[in-house]
Amino acid sequence: MQCPNQNKLQDFLNEKLSKEELCEIESHIEQCPICQKKLDELTDNPLELSIEAPEIDDAVLVDKIKAHRKGIRRITIYGILGFMLGLFSRYYTADKFIITKAIMALPYKLAEFALGVFFSADEASTWFFNYPRPHMGMGFFPYHPILDLIAELVTPAIIAAFIALTLGHLVSDKRVFRRKHIIRFIVSGMLVISLWFGAIHVVYSHTLNQIDRLEGLDTIIIYEKEKMSTDWLFSIDRNNKGEKIYAQIMMDISNAEKISNAADFNRDAGYELWLKFKGGGQMIAYLDKAAGIFIMQNGNQYQLSEDSLELFEEIARRKIQ
Repeated sequence: MQCPNQNKLQDFLNEKLSKEELCEIESHIEQCPICQKKLDELTDNPLELSIEAPEIDDAVLVDKIKAHRKGIRRITIYGILGFMLGLFSRYYTADKFIITKAIMALPYKLAEFALGVFFSADEASTWFFNYPRPHMGMGFFPYHPILDLIAELVTPAIIAAFIALTLGHLVSDKRVFRRKHIIRFIVSGMLVISLWFGAIHVVYSHTLNQIDRLEGLDTIIIYEKEKMSTDWLFSIDRNNKGEKIYAQIMMDISNAEKISNAADFNRDAGYELWLKFKGGGQMIAYLDKAAGIFIMQNGNQYQLSEDSLELFEEIARRKIQ
């Protein structure tokens, strides 16, 4: 791919252009990787330069261009190393060596704080959990464990890369990376972080809406719960949801009617449902076998028909037999 300004680079180095053109080409070079590469080739190959001895301004300009290229490479390395540090920073949060913990775990703690500012309201209620829950990242997106884990890994990495790139700009040659470049970079970095948080919000909001409407149910794991025990009863997944009785149960749950808070709700005898949705969302619900009401982990309540409860009972009897 050619850049129309490439033909002017030789004249640019020999200062055969007007002052306005020199300034214009210099600004263009900072933004154009094609011209930067071509300029490197010209400056590294003295045979392509003019035979005339360069004036002092030419030498200063060439030195500035080389410093710019070296600075870009240094900053890129800083960014890559920062991103890698951020990916693994969560493993240092339990480090006993305080210096390592303070430095290496800093991106994780900053990410945890930033996510907490925007998403702390999404942390789940755990009122009917009687056993340890699986690790789900920082816990801000409990109804989408995959998103929670991605946020836990990628957010510290983005923050660490941003910090490293900022440091790279600050320690670089001041002739090349002036204050306006650093300010522009910081604004761009904040925009990237904002877009990342926005993407997380869109995905999780979609998941919550999907769960609220009980749309896209993919798997249901059902436990029979007594006062002091919980026993696996059956599961509905891709292996058996084509069978009539299982397909009917899944359809009944998907079409359950949302209701306001029930006056009476028995948590000591019923069914515990693990509902998993297409796209990664999941939530636990508790079904009162007498009233036919199931309450979701987020507090929403739904009413099942008597026919649906009879299907649960029929499968429970099969298990006993």
